[in-house]
Amino acid sequence: MKIAFVDIDGTILDYSKGINYPSEICIEMFRQFRAQGNILIIATSRSHLPDGLNKEMFDGFIFSNGQYIEYHNQILLNNCFSKEQILFQQSIYNKHNAGSFYSGVIGQWISPFRKDLAVDHMVYFGLDRTKVDEIFLPFDIDLIECTAVTAAFENNEDMWLAKAELPEDWIIHAYDEESIRMDVHLPGITKGSSCVFLTNHIGLNREDSYAFGDGLNDIEMLELVGYGVALGNANDRVKESADYVALSIEEDGLAHAFKSIFKL
Repeated sequence: MKIAFVDIDGTILDYSKGINYPSEICIEMFRQFRAQGNILIIATSRSHLPDGLNKEMFDGFIFSNGQYIEYHNQILLNNCFSKEQILFQQSIYNKHNAGSFYSGVIGQWISPFRKDLAVDHMVYFGLDRTKVDEIFLPFDIDLIECTAVTAAFENNEDMWLAKAELPEDWIIHAYDEESIRMDVHLPGITKGSSCVFLTNHIGLNREDSYAFGDGLNDIEMLELVGYGVALGNANDRVKESADYVALSIEEDGLAHAFKSIFKL
């Protein structure tokens, strides 16, 4: 039995390139992989599946860069920010003119301050702008249960200044190209550590664990599993951390990697 951890954005989907749904060959490779008795897990910075993916395609989920773990409908971890930590972040994001939104397994919340920036960021990653008001819950600090916070900025300087005011031990992935933003998570847990935890929880050996990704937040995951695969569209730092570099997402690299590696 093998376990495969698969990233979403830039690996299965890429809304910026019009890849809003997994290809038919990708879906078929997933089906065959599971039919062999193997385990397929989503591992993403997102807090929930996008509309383009069907939950029934997978055995479990690692959301929010590791802060939430679910396996066969059982929640194994749900590491949420406290009310005080949310208010603290709000003060920093407001100071640096950032829009912010808060994501957890029960829902999403968007701050009214610079809502335009936060919405623009989410549209970049596939959100239908016309559905914002129906997707997000009322912004009530007392009701927010989030495992991830994303802050979107107008420029790099504001982002780096805001990052410098957050606790050094928090896990922060900052992106200073295209959609300028940072994803913020609590310390001690990462996407990679949650992959290791779930592998051990199921009782599998490290050599039977595989990971597929393209982003900087995937590097640790690719290094901690038994066999790491970077998509061809990943940057050089990600590729250097992998055991194998697949074709790009535009070339159905994930599906071809599954077919080759798992002899499907």
